[in-house]
Amino acid sequence: MVTLIIAEKPNVARKIAYALAEGKPVRKTIGKVSYYEFTRDGKKVIVAPAVGHLFSLAPKTKTYGYPVFDIEWVPVYVAEKGKNYAKDYIKALATLAKQADEFIVACDYDTEGEVIGYTALKYACGVDPSKAKRMKFSALTKKDLLKAWYNLEPTINFGMADAGIARHVLDWYWGVNLSRALTSAIKRASGKWQVLSTGRVQGPTLKFLVEREKEIQNFKPKPYWVIKMILEKEGKQYTATYEKDKIWDEEEAKRIVQEAKKGPAFVEKVEVKQQKRNPPVPFDLGTLQREAYSAFGYSPKKTLEIAQRLYERGLSSYPRTSSQKLPKNLNFRSILQNLAKLPEYKPFAHELLGKGNLKPVEGKKEDPAHPAIYPTGELPKPGELTKDEKNIYDLVVRRFLALFMEPAVRESVKVIINSNGHRFVLSGARTLKEGWLKVYGKYVKFDEIILPQFREGEPVKVVQIKREKKKTKPPARYSPAAVIKKMEDLGIGTKATRAQILETLYNRGYIEGKKKIKVTPLGMRVVEALEKNVPDIVSVELTRAFEEKMEEIMAGKAKRDEVIEESKEQLIKILKVFKEKELDIGRMLLETTGTGVTTSKDSVRVEKSKSQSGASGASAKSGTEEPKKTKSPERQRLVLGKCPKCGGDLVLKYNRKTGKRFVGCSNWPKCNVTYPILQRGEVIPTGKTCCNGAPVVKIREKGREYEICLDMNCKDWKR
Repeated sequence: MVTLIIAEKPNVARKIAYALAEGKPVRKTIGKVSYYEFTRDGKKVIVAPAVGHLFSLAPKTKTYGYPVFDIEWVPVYVAEKGKNYAKDYIKALATLAKQADEFIVACDYDTEGEVIGYTALKYACGVDPSKAKRMKFSALTKKDLLKAWYNLEPTINFGMADAGIARHVLDWYWGVNLSRALTSAIKRASGKWQVLSTGRVQGPTLKFLVEREKEIQNFKPKPYWVIKMILEKEGKQYTATYEKDKIWDEEEAKRIVQEAKKGPAFVEKVEVKQQKRNPPVPFDLGTLQREAYSAFGYSPKKTLEIAQRLYERGLSSYPRTSSQKLPKNLNFRSILQNLAKLPEYKPFAHELLGKGNLKPVEGKKEDPAHPAIYPTGELPKPGELTKDEKNIYDLVVRRFLALFMEPAVRESVKVIINSNGHRFVLSGARTLKEGWLKVYGKYVKFDEIILPQFREGEPVKVVQIKREKKKTKPPARYSPAAVIKKMEDLGIGTKATRAQILETLYNRGYIEGKKKIKVTPLGMRVVEALEKNVPDIVSVELTRAFEEKMEEIMAGKAKRDEVIEESKEQLIKILKVFKEKELDIGRMLLETTGTGVTTSKDSVRVEKSKSQSGASGASAKSGTEEPKKTKSPERQRLVLGKCPKCGGDLVLKYNRKTGKRFVGCSNWPKCNVTYPILQRGEVIPTGKTCCNGAPVVKIREKGREYEICLDMNCKDWKR
């Protein structure tokens, strides 16, 4: 009996193999792909990886224009240029499948993981997916993986798989067809080739950002006055504010100041209240992204990438969850005992271990697939984590420790001062009992305003009473974290895809601004043109309705094919209206785009899943009409490092046919070493090397910088 376990990524395959093997697994290779063999319970077991999605959707025949619905699953290297590495993984799975009698899917337990496993089985292994079993786990610890091995699900989760497949089809239908429609509108109005895009979730997200931008643009500030009393006690000055926050009439403000100055001023009332502040609930992905943005300024996408790396190293649980509840059978005491080995958490863990009953605070939200995010108890090795990874790990650990701690106790003081019949309020607040703030206080902002003792009836020494003119402010722009929260509240996108939708809007040039998001003129015009002519394309309600349909598919309450057909019929109606108004839409878009749009000239990008780096596309092979290419000018030679095979220079090169860039050895054709590289951004040598001598380069794009290893199988590919 030979069992083939399919993991989602190479480093996860290694983790599974070392957890399940009786002894040390044997590492073998097929081409460039590593896999592992070992025995377990008398069985020969092979663990082999995919590398995210190995198959993608593409048209069955090359077509131009829209609509197009005749699509099929093909290898990603067929659907998308630059993904030739997938050939090796498909070949490896196909070869190993011939040896296997039993198949187990061990990809991430969510809709995307189920689609990866389903398509790998069906198209790479040539196996009926219903014949495969399922390892279900939420953490990559040895204990969790052994438990999953001994409690195999009899089949993959077809509710998840069907929901995931439906999402891919809908995103392709809407993303490709609507993007072709926009591009066609521009071409018809101008005669020039300019690529624009939108999608099923992208459009409604951009719409609510545009609505906020219009609120800001149309806002007219209104003057108002605030009145403050400066008083003195025990040699210190304090500021009390008038009981009405805003005085809209200046004459009224003057009158109040003049009358209050006459006094006498005395303490009319002192209100002291104590309030318990319970610990925050466990992290789901959305709250982790918001907290990481608040604490470190990390974008939601960056937070998810870091949390995913911590999960793959076995340090924290699976991050793509909407749950705020922890597993009932989780060994809290064991996790705390391990965390106590780290000096920064030792005092807090020991305090909790001294308690009898360890009962965490929990939130209301649940997720049938995964619990809330928690530290597994496995500890990072010295020097293993980058600064960013340390930050997210610290956030997760401290949040977990806080769940078991006593409530904090805060005291608020409200002193009401009467001066000639006018009341002013002096407020103070302090922490009486730290409770959970001892461990998590570094990530929570509470004001500590200590007031002296006031007695009712005592006179007050007034230094000054003054009025200040102010103006009302427009509504604040969304931060990246606030966009994720808004999408969550509206019920559009998923916990796994929302961060990437936001990133896509940046990449399209529709929005800008790192901390406060501003919609560009292009983004404004795209929404205005669509909303005026085909409002359903940016309809939050329509998108949410299909999101709910996907949930019904997952729960077995709706059929995949019926939802796809319903979506197709809806889109056909929309595209019919679009085609009728195509020229008008194109003319509206031209008012902003002018003679050029800075976008990819040879691909229409579509919303995709997290394992395809979020936004992959329908290339020219998918039938997107292309302009004729002109010969590119000679580019300056850029040396990125030394070839690990022959010692030659690794230089940035360009494919003569496609114009796509890649990294290759200067000694070609004698040396055939090549690496794929991102198509956008300035490439800068760093002098560093990583996996097997592969260079590490810096990518600079639109004010952002990050480093990548040129070996795309690197566990820390982007850092």
